[in-house]
Amino acid sequence: MRIMTYNIRAGRGLDGRLSLNRIAQVIQAESPDVVALQEVDSQRKRSTYEDQAHVLADRLGYHCAFVHARRWTRGEYGNAILSRFPLLDFQRLALPKPARLPVEARCVLQCRLAHPDGDVHVWNTHLGLLAAERRAQVAVMIQEYLRHQELPLILCGDFNARPRSKEISGLGLHLQRVLSHRTFPGFLPVVHLDHVFHTKHLRVDRTFVPKTLLARRASDHLPLVVDLQWLKKPAPRLEARQILNLDR
Repeated sequence: MRIMTYNIRAGRGLDGRLSLNRIAQVIQAESPDVVALQEVDSQRKRSTYEDQAHVLADRLGYHCAFVHARRWTRGEYGNAILSRFPLLDFQRLALPKPARLPVEARCVLQCRLAHPDGDVHVWNTHLGLLAAERRAQVAVMIQEYLRHQELPLILCGDFNARPRSKEISGLGLHLQRVLSHRTFPGFLPVVHLDHVFHTKHLRVDRTFVPKTLLARRASDHLPLVVDLQWLKKPAPRLEARQILNLDR
């Protein structure tokens, strides 16, 4: 299962040009099974009123889920997941922010996917710019994770935090962290801001960052790509007829 996490900056590249087509090409070149997107616009004037998540999903042939982090009278901005596997359900988890500071609202998009080997949770987030804000947000995610340990989980996104930060270390006490790479800024990356975590049900085969000229121009982040394998396949889901023994 190939996972990509990618902050697309609403499709506006480092050259200032708005182009979802470039974002689509960057994604398509790596053929991920699941794509976690941050900074996605929906019906906003600055991005020509497109529903960016569904435009990319339709163009690339994925299932799609989107939740807002911020909402205006017209238009939204938030996180999306594109998936080759059917989306069984998804929801928005609001994350805390300092009440007296004019900081951006943050959230987690929580999806449950029907992978052929069993259901899997994929969570996609974009954390705040302040360290104290991120620590509070991570505490909420850990508490939420502890309620969902029955299924394999992949947590990914733009954490705005370096690998040795307290936020990343705190998550590492509960989830296994994939070796991160420099992904920001896109043209000459020097900082590790994008991360992937997973439960013990999975193991990492490979992780890399595409560094093509197109990827360096399409957004201010490069995508992080991780290949995961089931360490131990979960039990297959049972259909309702099987559960009720109606096939006997």
